[in-house]
Amino acid sequence: MNILDRAYISAKIKAEKFKESAHEFFTSERGVSNIVATILILLIVVILVGIFFYKLAAFVTKLFAEIFKDENIPDKGKIK
Repeated sequence: MNILDRAYISAKIKAEKFKESAHEFFTSERGVSNIVATILILLIVVILVGIFFYKLAAFVTKLFAEIFKDENIPDKGKIK
């Protein structure tokens, strides 16, 4: 048996093992509920941020304005 034959057989065996493990991975349902729940929670958070983005931005701007109103901070790089 020469080198090419051994390489071919080895590649076929590895491909078959990969096919079997991929089939097992996609058909097993272990841990699927946790993944689905995590994706749904992330989706809900992203949708809520998208809906309330401008209200959140206004709130944060007002909050920072209230925090820094007493300090002498130059406006946008202007030197006093």
